[in-house]
Amino acid sequence: MKIDAALAAPDQAGVSVAELQEAKAALKTGNAVQGRALLQKSITGALSTLKPATGDETGTTVVLDPLPPRGGLAGADWGFLTVSMLAILTGLWLAYVFRPQENVRELRLLLAWKHRRQTRPSKHAQSDRKER
Repeated sequence: MKIDAALAAPDQAGVSVAELQEAKAALKTGNAVQGRALLQKSITGALSTLKPATGDETGTTVVLDPLPPRGGLAGADWGFLTVSMLAILTGLWLAYVFRPQENVRELRLLLAWKHRRQTRPSKHAQSDRKER
């Protein structure tokens, strides 16, 4: 469709119409590599007439002035920093105050002891077996 639009365009200055038609035929036959090469070759004349990019346009080597450095902290910055530090300190204090009395090792030992105690038969159950 784009090749047909290029062939029907009113301004075809710098474009090789014959190569465009060859590219269209190559693409219809399924030869995409040859079609792409012919398409690129057909517009080389139009591209050579373009003037080079200048200034801030893409593809130039113009170096812009550096951005000014940021100054010190302003009032809002200090306020945000203060609130953040207060939140961190409050979290640390709450973690200290509400920590459990036992550490993880002691809790694991306690759970293991309770599990062993539940799986062991009671003394009465052992004595019932002996009587039978």
